[in-house]
Amino acid sequence: MTDMVTSASVGRRRVKVGATLDPSLVRAVDAYVADHPDTDRSEVIDEALRLWYARQQRTAMEVQFAAPVSATEGRERASWRATRRAAALRTFRKGR
Repeated sequence: MTDMVTSASVGRRRVKVGATLDPSLVRAVDAYVADHPDTDRSEVIDEALRLWYARQQRTAMEVQFAAPVSATEGRERASWRATRRAAALRTFRKGR
C-alpha cells in the first residue's frame, strides 16, 4: 500500500507541519542528509511516514485475517473455492 500513498502524493501541494522530535533522531537525519546532498529532511521524514503507514496497514490486515470467520464469510469462501475448482477443471479439460 505504500505505492498508493506515494502515487496519491504526486502532484499535490505539500503541507508544512511542525513536530517536536527526539534530538538524536534529528541528528541522525541531518547526518544522512549531509552525506546525501540530493535529499533533504522532508524526504527522509516522508519515507519514514510511508514506512509507518505501511506497517499500520499490515497490522490491520493481520488483525483482520486473524479474526474468526463469520458464517457468511465461511459460505462466501466455500462458494469461491467451488468457483475456482470449476474454472480449473474447465481449463485442464481444454488441454486434453
